[in-house]
Amino acid sequence: MKRVREEEIFPRNPNKTYGLMELVKGSSTRVDRGPDDMVSSWPHLLIREAALFAACFAAMLALAVFLPPPLELEANPQHPPNPAKAPWYFLGLQELVAYDAFWGGLGIPGLVVIGLMAVPYIDRHHSGIGRWFARSRRTACALFTLYVIAVIVLIIIGTFFRGPNWGWFMPWDMPPERQ
Repeated sequence: MKRVREEEIFPRNPNKTYGLMELVKGSSTRVDRGPDDMVSSWPHLLIREAALFAACFAAMLALAVFLPPPLELEANPQHPPNPAKAPWYFLGLQELVAYDAFWGGLGIPGLVVIGLMAVPYIDRHHSGIGRWFARSRRTACALFTLYVIAVIVLIIIGTFFRGPNWGWFMPWDMPPERQ
């Protein structure tokens, strides 16, 4: 008996505009060979995502209610803090600006944004997607790891090693008013 191709049994719907992309081979939501083996997103996936959202929201709400925010004193324009530091998530950029205003404020962040926008156009191959530390994606993983390490190092320097007048201080040599 002649084997009939799968595409002939289940023809592609021209009105379908979605798919599981890289979860299964092919361009359909079929996991095995027929309609009984399809992955349904309603109600199973949606209910699981809603439950995960509710759990994360409850955890964040509990943290917000029971842990006080790390606020400082009221702002006093007569005696501003020295150094005036950005929040921790902007300290990396503030550290870059401390070295050079143009490159730290526009050049390097602009190049990072342009590089991130170019990733879908540069990295077009699909090998190694979905696997941690795949050999075929070694360069991409190394570049991303270096970027994350650089951001973390800049945040640590801005948090612990910058004192009055944005000078370089060791944490144990910090002036008493900054401790």
